Order: sequence, then structure tokens, then C-alpha cells
Amino acid sequence: MTDSLGQQKPVNIKAQLQACRSKEETFKALVTLSKTLPRLSAEEKIEDNKIKGCESAVWLITTETNGVRHFKADSDAKLMRGVLVAILSLVEGKTLTDIQQMDLKTELAELNLASYLTSSRSNGVLAICSQLQRT
Repeated sequence: MTDSLGQQKPVNIKAQLQACRSKEETFKALVTLSKTLPRLSAEEKIEDNKIKGCESAVWLITTETNGVRHFKADSDAKLMRGVLVAILSLVEGKTLTDIQQMDLKTELAELNLASYLTSSRSNGVLAICSQLQRT
């Protein structure tokens, strides 16, 4: 099931990742998810859109329409692109207030990504979450 932007619904992504029984299955699921994330153009991959603190290069663009936030993101790392799909599925189409009230760390913990979030990658994910919750 996808939304109007072609993104998978968070329930489906959560179920898909929770169904993985091994690190290899989770890796394959993240790679599959990474293919669903539209690539950003070179014009969008500018320093202002780049998330500081990520091990991989990650770009995030936030737009707002009628109080509802929409996100575009990309990374130079395939695995991180899959993680981005999972993260964005949690916040896409919500208001800033709704996003700020979310405990994104807990939400992400439920996606069984811990084995892929090394300390440096975890710092990057925290930087992404922080950016998502900023005004």
C-alpha cells in the first residue's frame, strides 16, 4: 500500500522490517526499500539540504502545505536510503507539532534496525530525527 507520493505506509514498513529474522533479511529489506526512494536532483543536493553528522552523505528537503509536512531525501549509501524510507514513513504527511511530539528513537527501535546502526550511523540517524523535528 502506498500513499499519494508513492511512499509505503508506515504500518507496512514496520511489519516488513519486524518480520525479518536475521541480519541478512533485514539488509535485503532495507535494500529493497532503498529502491522506492526517489533520487534527488543535483540541484537539490546542496550544502543547505545536507544533514551534518551523518557517516554517509544525506540530504533532506522539507516542504509544508496547509500545515502538513512532506519530505524528500537521498543518500549516497544504499543502506542509508533504506533507513531513510523507514524514518520518513513515520513522519510523512504529519504536522510539525505531531512530529515534535513523536518519540522517534522509540519508533525506530521498533523497526529492528539496531544491528545496522553503528555508533557513527546512530549519530547520523539522530541528526536526521533532530532535523525532522525542527521548525
